[in-house]
Amino acid sequence: MKEELETSRDGQTNFLLQQQNRLLEQQNKLLAELIQQRQNHSDYHASPKLPNDEKILVEDLFHDEIRDGFLVTSHLKRLWNVLLNMLGEIDRICKKHDIRYFAIGGTLLGAARHKGFIPWDDDLDVIMFRPDYEKFKRVVEDELKDNPRYKMWYWYNHHLETDPENVDSSILELPFVSKEQRDLHPNWAPFFPLMRILDKRTTYFQDDRINVHYAAWIDIFCLDPCLPIEDSKAELTFHAARRILRALTFPEEVLENIRAGVKMAIPNDKLLEFLKLPFKMKALALEAFLAENFTETPYVCELAYFTTKTLKYSYKTKCFERTTYLPFEKIKIPCPAEFDEVLTDRYGDWREIPDKKKKHAAVFTVDIPYEKFFKKVNVNEVL
Repeated sequence: MKEELETSRDGQTNFLLQQQNRLLEQQNKLLAELIQQRQNHSDYHASPKLPNDEKILVEDLFHDEIRDGFLVTSHLKRLWNVLLNMLGEIDRICKKHDIRYFAIGGTLLGAARHKGFIPWDDDLDVIMFRPDYEKFKRVVEDELKDNPRYKMWYWYNHHLETDPENVDSSILELPFVSKEQRDLHPNWAPFFPLMRILDKRTTYFQDDRINVHYAAWIDIFCLDPCLPIEDSKAELTFHAARRILRALTFPEEVLENIRAGVKMAIPNDKLLEFLKLPFKMKALALEAFLAENFTETPYVCELAYFTTKTLKYSYKTKCFERTTYLPFEKIKIPCPAEFDEVLTDRYGDWREIPDKKKKHAAVFTVDIPYEKFFKKVNVNEVL
């Protein structure tokens, strides 16, 4: 009898243990499902998905942070990430075709001082010597022809309100500059001689150029010879190029000089014929002139700055003889090896962080294509 009771107790114990194990398994399964649901919910809100062709190139992309006393929002970081992916496409094309390029301006300053974007900056600038610039221009359209994301913009395709050509300023593909904008910045070229690569899936515009419909872009500037030049032919070419660009930018001023009999680097009759051409033909003629007459000189410059502003962005050519790669967010970018001298020539004490911090963009979004944005939004109402 005793043995039967013990056997019965053992059976009940085993049964209860089995029941307990089944309940624990169910509990663990429910806990695992709950944890997975919470993780999925957290990931959804903290880390939105990027387009499949966009790499994460900025640390902590989906969170705000403070950099050098400036609030960097996740919204701005997303723009940075778009720009760096665009830079990757430029880099791919340049490596494929043996084209040299360098970070310049605020991008070079950001690399040297911040190891990434200047916290209040929202664009990228690169620069090439004229022969590389022309080579890039020849190959880029073919390289991008099957890419639905990127397109090229060229300075010679813009339109001024004061141009005699009858052009529809409402065409989104044709940037338009109003007379009001020209009056606001009378000493600026309306567009500098440059190329831009655009991300068509984005929108970006500045408050002083609200008539210009843009996507997020990277500026591609060009280095041309400038003074002082010992070679007399090269010096004459420089003065002629300055005069051609001046005629493009301030035709009324050049006309007044011609009427006053001012002696210029180009004969007055030639300038008069030049001024009668459509803007695009004049701009292409300038680029062809610079490409045909390019020669190595001790100094190079961004010609538009040298011509249309009092500030002269000129550098020693030797500073660009070698390339160094500096950290920039999660990648490294090509910079002139003598970047310290380049930055000093341009900014003076470039290591000092300024008190005044100015952003470029008035409005930007990386989620709405610019064509869709400008068709639905009154720009003046969002400023």
